[in-house]
Amino acid sequence: MRYNNLFVCRGFAFTMILVLVFLFSSLLLGSCAKKPPVVEEKTKPLTQKESLGQPDTCRIITFQDEKKNQVMASVSVFNDEELVAMTLPFRYGNRDTPIICDSIQFDKTRVEYFEMKTQRIDTVKQTVLIGLLVDFLGKKPPLKKGDGEVTRIYFTLKEGAKFQDFFLDTTLIKPFNTLKLVTPQVKGMVPVFDNKKAMIKGGIPMKPPIEDKAKTE
Repeated sequence: MRYNNLFVCRGFAFTMILVLVFLFSSLLLGSCAKKPPVVEEKTKPLTQKESLGQPDTCRIITFQDEKKNQVMASVSVFNDEELVAMTLPFRYGNRDTPIICDSIQFDKTRVEYFEMKTQRIDTVKQTVLIGLLVDFLGKKPPLKKGDGEVTRIYFTLKEGAKFQDFFLDTTLIKPFNTLKLVTPQVKGMVPVFDNKKAMIKGGIPMKPPIEDKAKTE
């Protein structure tokens, strides 16, 4: 029995190593890699067209207190399969937007019990990269199927400054960090991204789309 348990632990540890390599290379090693490694066909993330049922979804909803120049972004994930890891890359400005990312919190969320919760805030490029891994040795269970908040991101707007309204968005953070969910079988999935309620108001309304503008003229 002891040897069987040891074998299971080693097998799970190897799986977690694969997840780390698959997901968090830039978080663990920095952005020094010049070229992304070649990804074998079997490890390519599945798109929602390739999956069945309700699509996995990552949503952002912002709550803005204009009197205090504060913004909280609530990030939620719906998953219809168990998960062991995820990468969440976001862009919160256009490099000169007068907004500061203050902190990232995981308390009282679905991933509060995860062993690895990494974060990298780039104040120059105005991006946030979040990496989540449930466990290294199989002592903690995967994230169950479900829906709910996984993190909260807090921002401060420069007092008195006006800028064009914008939506928080997902992005590619070099070398190859994209929005991704990973199952216990190390299957990567690209979730649908919903930021329809993720606007940050800067006092200057967004320009209407060209087609809408044409209708009003």
